[in-house]
Amino acid sequence: MSEQSHSATADTRTALSGYVLAIAHAISEAGIDYRQLMAKIGMDYKRMEDFGYRYSQEKVTELWREAIAATRDPNFGLKVATHIRPSSYHVVGHAMLCSGTLRSASRRFGRFAKLVSDSAIVTFVESNETCELSIVLETGGGLPLYQAFDTVLAGFLEYCRWIIHEELNPLEVRLTHPATEHTKEYEDLFRCPIHYEQESNAIVFSSSDMDRAIPGANEELASLLDELAARYLMDRLQGRFTRRVTDVLLVKLPNGEPSRAETAQSMAMTERTLARRLAEENTTFYEILKHVREKQAYAYLKHTEMNIEEIAYLLGFSDRGTFSRAFKNWTGRRPTEWRAEQSHLLPDGDE
Repeated sequence: MSEQSHSATADTRTALSGYVLAIAHAISEAGIDYRQLMAKIGMDYKRMEDFGYRYSQEKVTELWREAIAATRDPNFGLKVATHIRPSSYHVVGHAMLCSGTLRSASRRFGRFAKLVSDSAIVTFVESNETCELSIVLETGGGLPLYQAFDTVLAGFLEYCRWIIHEELNPLEVRLTHPATEHTKEYEDLFRCPIHYEQESNAIVFSSSDMDRAIPGANEELASLLDELAARYLMDRLQGRFTRRVTDVLLVKLPNGEPSRAETAQSMAMTERTLARRLAEENTTFYEILKHVREKQAYAYLKHTEMNIEEIAYLLGFSDRGTFSRAFKNWTGRRPTEWRAEQSHLLPDGDE
């Protein structure tokens, strides 16, 4: 069964240094000098100490291949997962740590996964009984190694266990790759039924487990980190053409949610051309629309005295309720709650 990936466009995707650091730790743990491996493929290992540095996805994939060959470990992805820490996930790792529940932490991971890797598309789907987190990797070149999927799912689980300081067992795990010779390692780590050669890579939890509280939670701080993460992510998306689309959306939003066709027409091009140009910058029209709205919502709520109806109008929502539902989906808070929290964080005398 094939893994997900794809896009034949010239690749500009990158991955965060903190994520690469977890790979390096696993290599070192196997008794191999990660510095030599990284030097062999032209990666500067010293840059892993730089919190914001990003390596090209092409080099990260090369590192994966070299590490698996050197360790001769088909389960190497599970080893990397045990080294996931807050810095592995950039600012979103710290926001997850401050979240009130595992549910809100998982929502944050889904929203901001592209801060960790431009290749990652993480989806968090909630129902009454279960919550499912799935991962697709669009590397822009060759097929991603199955060990990378193992790391995302196992790393997410291990991080959730770490932040609640308790046992956490999923309902099931689905993997697209066949079972390896050493499946017991998977069973020992995931501690749930594991299904191989599936259509997707996903981990499923009970809804009640996702509502478990995180010790030392601080949702006010988490909200501030959300704002920072949204700004970082928007900056990551801002290729030259993406900036043009963003500018058009900012003008059009007060007149209602702009469609992709309408936006393309305003830019004197076809929808297909708009989609292709955005794909070349590793994004989509709807991804930009979502992040523009989120970033502007934070700014309007924090820095203006406009009421919620006015803000909803400026962001292209049909009414206050639709905006409030979207905002709660982003942050786990209603706009009024988020605004009140921000005012509590300001020094005395500030607006």
